[in-house]
Amino acid sequence: MKEIKAYVRPGFLETIIERLENAGAKDLTVVRVDALGDLVDYELERWHLVRAYAEKYSQIAKLEIVCLEEQVPGFVQIIQEGSHLGESGDKRIFVSNIEAAVDIRTGATGDQAL
Repeated sequence: MKEIKAYVRPGFLETIIERLENAGAKDLTVVRVDALGDLVDYELERWHLVRAYAEKYSQIAKLEIVCLEEQVPGFVQIIQEGSHLGESGDKRIFVSNIEAAVDIRTGATGDQAL
């Protein structure tokens, strides 16, 4: 099992989620977060710090999916295609291993918990 975490522009969510569901994704989680890039040069005056902070601050959406390993390439492609503008605001996708899964309601474990 794998977990995909993708950070995307909120305006792209509807299309990405629709395409993921059509490709078999289940149990998606979306969290709206505020992201910061590298902070600022602390030697600058305070007003400039506030302005630089505001310029780097952006609202993004974090999309999480736990899926079977064979689903990862397709899901990653959907997310990448659905959120790519070729601009600096394009975010990132991370794929991690999931060591265990338990469905609390049924008690199913491993792949059966998905």
